[in-house]
Amino acid sequence: FATYYFFPSYTCFYMKNKISHKKRKDFMNKGFTLAEVLITLGIIGVVVALTLPALINEYKKQEYVARLQKGISILNNGYRLMMADEEVNDFDQLELQKCNPTVVSSDFSCISPYFKKYFNIVADNASNSDDFYPYTEVITLKKSNGAVVGVLCIKQYYSFITGDGILFAPFSFAGVGDAVIDVNGNRKPNQVGRDIFVLENNNGTFVPKGSKTWDDASNNDYCDTKSGLGYGCGARIVAKGWKMDY
Repeated sequence: FATYYFFPSYTCFYMKNKISHKKRKDFMNKGFTLAEVLITLGIIGVVVALTLPALINEYKKQEYVARLQKGISILNNGYRLMMADEEVNDFDQLELQKCNPTVVSSDFSCISPYFKKYFNIVADNASNSDDFYPYTEVITLKKSNGAVVGVLCIKQYYSFITGDGILFAPFSFAGVGDAVIDVNGNRKPNQVGRDIFVLENNNGTFVPKGSKTWDDASNNDYCDTKSGLGYGCGARIVAKGWKMDY
């Protein structure tokens, strides 16, 4: 009389374990082929190539606007301190005016001490040194389409560069405006409306030229993205909520 023993739970466990091992082995054998990897990388490369230039361009626009805001703030704060120290309410009453700063080739050595007291100046054209020339002796003015239309002869008017790398020419440029700033010094693109902006003076407070009267209908020619000189582009930026939409 024979006795038989059954171990159903063990058998079940063994079978499940065997099936699970097979599935795991099949899964590990699956993967991407070299062709699939190369195709994926190619698609990623195309997407990057299409989007990266636009992203870089947008970043540059934001940088120009931020530095324009900073430059205007620096200029206005300096003049406010200057007027407060001399206890005058009228810009034209400043002792600075005795130096005839708006006259071409005026005495820069007379003007320079006033500005060095109120601005973090690392170089100016009063010293006529290699620290300033030829770095910003001449800035080529370009239309927004890249065509050269003239130059700003920094040598003719007092101008200076701050520790932020911004170039300030705080006096009139042949009727162009009351001041000109280049938000990144003499680095490219040196284009009015991109990194060069024309300002107007309202009794010691500087704003982009045309800001007080800007509207799209009457001033668009002053910031023509195809052929205009860009003198009114700073005003357009202000009108658009400090955004360079061109």
